[in-house]
Amino acid sequence: MAQAAMEPHAAEPLPQPGEDWHTWFLENTPSFRRTLLARRDGARLHAGSRPTADLDRIRCKMDFLVASGVPERPAQMAMLASGRFTVGCVLEEQAETGAGDTAELPPGVPEIDHESASEAGLALITGGLARQLNAR
Repeated sequence: MAQAAMEPHAAEPLPQPGEDWHTWFLENTPSFRRTLLARRDGARLHAGSRPTADLDRIRCKMDFLVASGVPERPAQMAMLASGRFTVGCVLEEQAETGAGDTAELPPGVPEIDHESASEAGLALITGGLARQLNAR
């Protein structure tokens, strides 16, 4: 069921040689987020699942990152961190929107802009990876 839910993301184009890894990463993860958000409880459905049918796509993405100069272990950790971060963000967002809670926030507590928060977290992940590359 989780695999079927991920089909829109699995249909996204794979990275191409010569493409900028950073730009690709910043486009790939939001695609994953949109796919999770497209289904009610998409994050809950995906959480804890193991990749099976898309192992070739994952290997292609990893090969692309390594060919772009990203060492394999940091590439693995960045992909894992961004995936888990995204699932967690979407899980919180879907829990909030599904709760039916219309209570107002106390004064001074800002509403969460989920998309901006997700983008900021992803920028931290890719920024950390870029710093590792620049330090090499």
